Amino acid sequence: MHPVWQAIAVFILRGRIPILIVVGVLTLFMWTQRGTEIEHALGRVVPDSDVELQKHLQFKSEFGEDGNVMVMAIDADVFQLDLFNAIYDLSHQLESIEGVDQVLSITHIYDLIRNTEKESFELKRLIQRKPETQVELDSIAQRIQQLSFYKGLIIDTAEQTSLMIVSLSPDIMDTGKKVFVYDDLLSYTQPFEKAQKLDIRYAGLPVLRVNVHKTIRGELVLFLILALVVMMVTLLLFFRSISTVILPMLVVGIVIIWSIGILGLCGYKISLITGVIPALITVIGIPNSVYLITKYHIEYRRTRNKIKSLIRVIEKIGIVTIMTNATTAVGLGVLGLTQIRMLKEFGIVAGLSVVTAFFISLLLIPIFFSFFPPPSRNQVKHLERRTLNTFIRFLDRVVHHHRWSIYIITLIAAGFSVLGMSKLVPVSFMTDDIPKDNILITDLKYVEERFNGVMPFEVIVDTKKRKGALKRSNIRKASQLQEKLAEYPSISRTVSVADFTKFLRQSFFAGGSEAYALPTRSEFDFIQLYLKNTEFDGSTLNKTIVDSALQKIRITGNVRDIGSIELAKVIDSIEVQAQTIFDSAKYDVTITGTTKVFVRSNDFLIKNLLQSLALAFVVIAVLMGLLFRSLRIVVISLIPNFLPLMIMAGVMGFLGIALKPSTALVFSVAFGIAVDDSIHFLARYRLAMRMGDTVPEAISNSFRDTGVSMIYTSLILFFGFVMFTASSFGGTQALGMLSSGTLIIAMFGNLLLLPALLLRFDKRKVRREIPR
Repeated sequence: MHPVWQAIAVFILRGRIPILIVVGVLTLFMWTQRGTEIEHALGRVVPDSDVELQKHLQFKSEFGEDGNVMVMAIDADVFQLDLFNAIYDLSHQLESIEGVDQVLSITHIYDLIRNTEKESFELKRLIQRKPETQVELDSIAQRIQQLSFYKGLIIDTAEQTSLMIVSLSPDIMDTGKKVFVYDDLLSYTQPFEKAQKLDIRYAGLPVLRVNVHKTIRGELVLFLILALVVMMVTLLLFFRSISTVILPMLVVGIVIIWSIGILGLCGYKISLITGVIPALITVIGIPNSVYLITKYHIEYRRTRNKIKSLIRVIEKIGIVTIMTNATTAVGLGVLGLTQIRMLKEFGIVAGLSVVTAFFISLLLIPIFFSFFPPPSRNQVKHLERRTLNTFIRFLDRVVHHHRWSIYIITLIAAGFSVLGMSKLVPVSFMTDDIPKDNILITDLKYVEERFNGVMPFEVIVDTKKRKGALKRSNIRKASQLQEKLAEYPSISRTVSVADFTKFLRQSFFAGGSEAYALPTRSEFDFIQLYLKNTEFDGSTLNKTIVDSALQKIRITGNVRDIGSIELAKVIDSIEVQAQTIFDSAKYDVTITGTTKVFVRSNDFLIKNLLQSLALAFVVIAVLMGLLFRSLRIVVISLIPNFLPLMIMAGVMGFLGIALKPSTALVFSVAFGIAVDDSIHFLARYRLAMRMGDTVPEAISNSFRDTGVSMIYTSLILFFGFVMFTASSFGGTQALGMLSSGTLIIAMFGNLLLLPALLLRFDKRKVRREIPR
């Protein structure tokens, strides 16, 4: 064996006490540095230099936050006295909550009053007190029905559903305070629902963000516990020994502490994606212990000498374990090279945690077992399991005698995979990670059906002239664009300075809904005279429908969660419509908002993840080239591990599973892990060839020495990743389902296709080497 690894093995076992002390002290230090703060801000996906992001940031600086509005839908006859007064009280209660900026409801709306004495307009709350009789309420209802400004905003067009619109303070949206504000809201709305015997439907970005935050907090502990339990049960089933279960779990517990310590040392917060790292490292870290323990039992059965066996374990698979952990670290770590902050943080922490898992496992597993008695016959009995050994011999016979069947099946699978991949659609929804039967989704769809959407959608028209937003011709053009927007079933009723101008005309003539229209030129001039005596110029209109310079017109609305592809089509169509109304030489029309940035972010994220997969493929190929020093072996080893990715992509295409950020992430992670089995098999194969075996003999010996470990670790990884399907988030479910499926396919690829390819293409002369 290599003298360097022999020296390392001796050093580890002779210095076991000092090593344990150092690891213990460092682990305590990492515990003090652990990162436990949860990320509240929305993860920014596109880089700061992105044009669409810059437009959105410019919009927010001029008009304020667009993702701080939540809506509550009440499906009932709100013009019944008891219910109306209950809504009146509820609106006042919600306004009193710290962190709530404004509440608009059927009882809290405003009317424009023409003051003929002052020749001005006054904006007054329509309802100053609760009505005392149904007759009084009927009179109020009649006036509300005349106010066309609120049709499609507070009341749906069928007048069956009423909305309460709650604007939260922008300052709390990226902090944990929004959770407390949301809980305060529920403390008032839930008793209201119970008293009135009705259900309120909650929707809007704040609702989604708060519930995601709460779920992250709950699943952090849940998945860590599940991961530990699944690993313990799996190890117990494999090894049938308590000590062989406890020691790997102790090692992985130390690794978990280091992973959350790395998170804290890097100054990162726990997000939806970094929150799975402790459980993920538990699943990924256990195979290190399995390989080391299985090899220890194999060597002890041969030598009957505990210390000699532990030294041989480190000597024989030390370099192999380095390479397997390196490929896993690369598969995760390449995400740290992306331009996306949340992926960068995940890649850095996960990659460093894998490296940490390798060193801690290599140090502690041999040291721990050096203190224990030699393994008993019962403890190594798992190596003699008749069923498992029969299965491995069966695979060996298939490879030697039916390899052309393997090639044909592989080609057929690849062909169907390509066909399935052609059906893959790169689409994402803003609510992707939430189960379709979740109350959040049902409430969202309910509101969308009645109001056409709740996701922010903004159109900004820059007139390029100060006070150009109040020019009659520009207001008319804005109204024309709104009429075009009203033709889209996916876009809600929009509001702009044009609607406000119609409201002013209705007030000026003290008319009913028929007076809600754009004024003629002479009417507009009279209204302008009244506006000069009204405090509407900068304070009220600013950051609602025009900017502070009165140069830009804001057309604000909402859009359904129709998916990134359809949304992109809608945006493109609207841009064309806008160009027919506004001359591009005189106006700048910008479509922006959180929803528009989401479409851009989705495309950017998928592109970065696929680039990361390509980079991981290249880096892992280089690492395997350095290990095996053979281009032929590198190519042979990569085929069985790339094929499972193709098969899973094909399955996704046939099942209609979209290519989105959460599913694209799987490929890089799974590839880095799957290639580990190839390295173990090829390392043993190379050793056998150096010892003088022929290719068929080397393959059979590799099956006997590594087959058990490959099956054990693959099953451990399978059950570990399956655990993530219990998540409430679609992204985490995809990580579990697709990764577990990919790894099982990769296991059979490395046990069947890899040796079959070696038999066909490895035509090197047999080099004989005298064993030491």
